[in-house]
Amino acid sequence: MTGFIRFNGNPNVRWNSVGLHGGRHASDVDRALESLASQVFGTAARTETTAVDLRADVRETTTAYILQLDVPGVAKEDITVDVDEKTVRVEATFKRATTEAVEGVAAETAVLTERVNGAASRNFRLPQAVDAEQATAHHEHGVLTLTLPKKNATTQKRLAIN
Repeated sequence: MTGFIRFNGNPNVRWNSVGLHGGRHASDVDRALESLASQVFGTAARTETTAVDLRADVRETTTAYILQLDVPGVAKEDITVDVDEKTVRVEATFKRATTEAVEGVAAETAVLTERVNGAASRNFRLPQAVDAEQATAHHEHGVLTLTLPKKNATTQKRLAIN
């Protein structure tokens, strides 16, 4: 069982039945159990996976928030990033290459398939509003890096009463 916990408005923290941040992830345990079952009972290997995690690191400097997300095998054209004040939403579309039958070549049967087709998204709620116009995104070696400059804090103004 997995879920999310929100701590005082900070970005969500992932937890699972094995432990918070520590130990093995539930998907690793599921994968191991499926492998064992297929070896013991001779069941067919899993052919479709739907669960995709976008693992992220969020750091803060005095002037910006820096988000790094793992998006291995995803082209930059298949990633969308929406920034709105304190909220950042990242969506990635995973496209698994399919093999097509070639005349004169023996047909293939999948023995193990863990790469996925589908989309995954993450939402982040930041403690301070960011300047969407100055934000930048960089995609290299399967890592998406977002640099989100903080908006200058609004100064308080006392109004004179006429």
